[in-house]
Amino acid sequence: MLARRSGFAAPATTGAALRFAADYARANLLTYLYEALDAQVADVEVVDYGHDISHRGHRVYETNRERVRRGMALSGTDREPGTLGDLFDAPTGDTRPTHVPGAGLAAETWEGMWPDQWLLDGLEHAHTLAEAVLAGDIGTLEIIAGVPLADAVTDRALVFGDIPNQVLSLAADAFRERLEDHEPAFDPEQSVDMTAPLSALPDLLQAARHEWSGTERLALVIAGLSPIERTTPQC
Repeated sequence: MLARRSGFAAPATTGAALRFAADYARANLLTYLYEALDAQVADVEVVDYGHDISHRGHRVYETNRERVRRGMALSGTDREPGTLGDLFDAPTGDTRPTHVPGAGLAAETWEGMWPDQWLLDGLEHAHTLAEAVLAGDIGTLEIIAGVPLADAVTDRALVFGDIPNQVLSLAADAFRERLEDHEPAFDPEQSVDMTAPLSALPDLLQAARHEWSGTERLALVIAGLSPIERTTPQC
């Protein structure tokens, strides 16, 4: 990366940035689990082809919520039935190749299908870049992104107040570069207590932070995420 080659020191990550990343990850994961709760249940079928053993997911006509109400486990793992972790590890009904000899296909889980997870691991950097944008520190953005502002590939979908699209596009490029430098450390188990019962999910979701400052909303635009607004979840 250009930042490393030039000896450039990226701006320090503030406590506010770390708190924002943790709060948003928690709200994001709880929202994802709440939506998964009303998705169709999936069972796993083990198929022995001789040359490999595959695990195929297939959906049945029942929701995860309904199965939990009947006192049944969702994941078939060592998770306690009826907990957030039991849902997180449960199959979605999709199947993916493992690319492992002898393993064939694997049933996808809700953990594996969580689309925002890779963006959340490093979201604090988006907050730091948002601070640079609001301060007009284009030079820092250019060094981290590795391109001058004039050469940034514009993404017309990026909109935030009166900030020029070219600047937002440069900041988004810089965020992707920061993710490449970032050492993955995100652990969903640190964001949410996976041993909590699913019956507590509405209250947990209601209690999660949903009010985002201007800097935080800008950080979400840079990261390609959306603010999670407060809703009234049903039990």
